[in-house]
Amino acid sequence: MKNACIVIRDKEQSFSGDEFEPVVAALIDGGYAPDPVLLVADDDVHAFAQALTDYKNSSNNLFVIAPGGAAAELRLRVCEILQAAIPQGWVVEKQKKLIACLAGGARGAEIAEKEVIPFLNAKYAVQHDRVVLRAVGAPADTVKAVLREAEQNSAGQLRVHLTESAGDQRFEIVYDNSTPKMLIDDVTRRLIVGLGDHVYAADDTPLNRRVIELLSLRGLKLSIAESFTGGGIAQKLIEVPGASKVLFESIVAYDNGSKMKRLGVHESTLRGKGAVSDDTAYEMAAGLIAGGDCDVSVATTGIAGPQSDGTDKPVGLCFLAVGTKETVYVYKYMYAGTRSEITRRAITQALYLLYKQLK
Repeated sequence: MKNACIVIRDKEQSFSGDEFEPVVAALIDGGYAPDPVLLVADDDVHAFAQALTDYKNSSNNLFVIAPGGAAAELRLRVCEILQAAIPQGWVVEKQKKLIACLAGGARGAEIAEKEVIPFLNAKYAVQHDRVVLRAVGAPADTVKAVLREAEQNSAGQLRVHLTESAGDQRFEIVYDNSTPKMLIDDVTRRLIVGLGDHVYAADDTPLNRRVIELLSLRGLKLSIAESFTGGGIAQKLIEVPGASKVLFESIVAYDNGSKMKRLGVHESTLRGKGAVSDDTAYEMAAGLIAGGDCDVSVATTGIAGPQSDGTDKPVGLCFLAVGTKETVYVYKYMYAGTRSEITRRAITQALYLLYKQLK
């Protein structure tokens, strides 16, 4: 089944993808991934008419996404160009082909989920289901290789869709009721083996929930000391119901004085190695454990930018520590991106390191 998509772009506005990405994601989740996706300027009437005709002829289903509140007008344009009857809803049919006219953003995603996908499922008499795997930090080459292998072995009977946010990777295997179970299991196994230790869930459990589950299962108390991540780790954990049973405290020790007074970091360490160092991360995590109120600790220190900290250490450098009553492990990372991107990536990685220590 071939699905295509035309995205109408408002030339007067900057283009970021926010208008069409939620809609395309909803279509992929529903089992109708569009490929190709074509951008057309909103004032290029000829290009839109040509693309509409071409894709209507070459595809089984066509999705057209309009910016803002232009979906109703778009539907009329589609019906006029194709000389089709105006439907009650957002789905136009012409010569057994389907053209779905969708708004951008969350509204369009909702229409796709509630109207378009059920319409397609009924039309093709299929029911889609999915298997989800979640991982952190799998290298780009590894991800590319496992997706290529999955595609080669799927024989076109299923799709693997990847979404990623701050290093947290979600692999969704979408299939219908005609797909052999043996094939689904084989592709799932290949993904798990290929991604290796980067996998933290063989279901759709997010990382913060997985960490809370493991802390609860082990009967452990957690303390957190954050510098450059500014409380982000604690915020992710307290989103999960039941976090209060396993989280003892969270300290945002931004200032060096706080690191010394609250965590027991030595002044000589800060003077000699600096606040952004493996020694400082070690002493932050060890200081929490030494307090005697927790069983496991997490500490972060780094440089999120946009400028460095007055030393020769680069923006993006960070040290993440996970401590237990037996030892403290310190990890060094170098991230690129904006201030927000660097801190979000470090938060994800710190939670993943904690998960690995607990599992």
